[in-house]
Amino acid sequence: MMPEGADMMVNATSIGLFPNVEDKPDVDYSTIHPNMTVCDVIPNPPKTPFLSQARARGARTLDGLGMLVYQGAIGFKLWTGLDAPVQVMRQALEEAFNAL
Repeated sequence: MMPEGADMMVNATSIGLFPNVEDKPDVDYSTIHPNMTVCDVIPNPPKTPFLSQARARGARTLDGLGMLVYQGAIGFKLWTGLDAPVQVMRQALEEAFNAL
């Protein structure tokens, strides 16, 4: 159960990660509302059942691809001293995970 007035919900577990793509966290999805942001750290698949449930209730959603891309971008900068091609990296992951 989400506390009343909560405006964010995050799945920071591995529930829903490939190959268990049908799994979703055991939460009360009726507590998700349109003013809420729902985040999932799962990058593969980026469109998880958890996020689908949140979108169906009108919540803003963020998938795990962004986290994965920016973790890689930080490493790229540390190793090369150059800014990472974030858009190219995200597109490559979307193609790899069939998220287009």
